Amino acid sequence: MKTFVLPAFLLVLAVLPGCISPTSYDYEQAALEEMSNYKTFTIDSRETRSNYQDVVLSPIVDRRIERAIQRELTAKGFESVSANPDFRVTFNTVTKTRTEINDFGPPPFRRHPYYGYSGRHLDIDEYEEGTFLINIVDRASKQLVWRGAYVKRLGWSAPDEAEVQKIVSSILAGFPPEQPGG
Repeated sequence: MKTFVLPAFLLVLAVLPGCISPTSYDYEQAALEEMSNYKTFTIDSRETRSNYQDVVLSPIVDRRIERAIQRELTAKGFESVSANPDFRVTFNTVTKTRTEINDFGPPPFRRHPYYGYSGRHLDIDEYEEGTFLINIVDRASKQLVWRGAYVKRLGWSAPDEAEVQKIVSSILAGFPPEQPGG
């Protein structure tokens, strides 16, 4: 029995992090009916976004994101138009420095003669965490009606086309939100 418990515990520890989703979204409950009637959209250009937010991504990554959003919304049946869209799509990134401290305690079964147990082992890791946001703004009311977010520990390289598509798809999987009872 004891030989089964340890492998099962290790399997749970290995699978558990995969169950935590880096994607979340929120929406305006009052705008649910309006969102169900959406047919057309436009994506704010880099120049337009620079008027109301800091644009920190490179133009190359911006274009990757725009293409991924375009593909995803078109696949959902929305049409891209330049004049009088039902909703506007804008996106943004935010980075935050995180510190992770792991206390591994004293090493087991390592006692120094005459000195007691050896000291604690602390592992301190400082890293950048990035949040990628996609916002849906209703054209008529000019109000934010839906927001999706993806959070990830940042690496050294920019995401390629396939990774951007995967992230955008995971965020927009929750758009448009389903009507209750429908």
